[in-house]
Amino acid sequence: MKLNAIQLFVNSAVMMSNLFIPVIAHDLGASGTQIGMIGAIYGAAIFVSTYIFSRKADSVYPKTLLYAGFISATLTFFLQIFATSPFTLGMIRALAGFSVGIYPAVLMLYVYNLKRSIGKFSSFMPLGWAVGNLLAGVVAVYWQIFAISSLFFALAFLITLTLPDTEVKIQKKKDHFSRDIMKKNWDVYFGFFLRQIGANNVWIIFPLYLVSLGANELWVGIIYMINPTLQFFIMRRLDRYDTSYLIHAGDLLSAAAFIALIPLTAYYQAVVGMILIAYSYSYLYVGSTRILIETNEEKGQAAGLLNSAIAFASIIGSLMGGIILEYSNYNYKAVMASGAFFAVLGYIVVRFNSSGTPQKSS
Repeated sequence: MKLNAIQLFVNSAVMMSNLFIPVIAHDLGASGTQIGMIGAIYGAAIFVSTYIFSRKADSVYPKTLLYAGFISATLTFFLQIFATSPFTLGMIRALAGFSVGIYPAVLMLYVYNLKRSIGKFSSFMPLGWAVGNLLAGVVAVYWQIFAISSLFFALAFLITLTLPDTEVKIQKKKDHFSRDIMKKNWDVYFGFFLRQIGANNVWIIFPLYLVSLGANELWVGIIYMINPTLQFFIMRRLDRYDTSYLIHAGDLLSAAAFIALIPLTAYYQAVVGMILIAYSYSYLYVGSTRILIETNEEKGQAAGLLNSAIAFASIIGSLMGGIILEYSNYNYKAVMASGAFFAVLGYIVVRFNSSGTPQKSS
């Protein structure tokens, strides 16, 4: 229950803080490209951080990294209150992103070492997103949203103090750039990376899309809440399914979801797309995480590199979404179509590798 509470609090904090960043940036005078750059800076910081600390996950005792991540996030998420321009918002988001990248890999490894269900633990990630989206929509006052996010990270730190120590096999450090792990699992990483480019391309501008269709802050929060709420229930039931099936289904459903968001004429019509996204991400995330942890010796690094791929995709996807929006004269449908295109590319990479299925250990 303590680990689930931590997962709930930290993901609520992240999503609360993320939801209205495009709107806040727009209110501070940012152009579409600048909104994309702010998202890309945040993603770049997460990418660097997750890469560094996913390697540490196999050589440092878990609670050390959990302490560092939660304390730093408590401080950096609170600092977002003081952003006064697109530039300062971007810089503070970079600090927040680096903090967010410290703990995910070691938290997943901690769960694995305790022999807990990865699917059930993962389900509290989208539940946290749902809570964060709803709270952000209800509060709708930006400085209060950031203050609550900071408080949630502080609560996660306090719970971590009470966690039991786990017996960890400290792995000898290998290739500094994790080439062996990336080569072995290239199709899982690259396929997920492509799908996430499309997803971040959409999410960086989606709040503005909903607002343009008549949604207020509360409705933006409610619509965003649908996807992660469903993910909570879906992820808990996926441990028995084949990982290859989950990954393939996740990519194809992602494409269908983004296509469903193209013809919207009112904000409430986004519900169908959000339901499809809930299934697609649940399948893809649980399938990819399971295959990486179950088939690699350096489990922390293998799982952490997936987070790095997700973060790196957010750099490219965020920039792409902002640029497409600005240079298509705020044509939101073009951004949705781009998201579907990259989801299909992700499916092709995994489906048509040498074996036709994600790579597994021999």
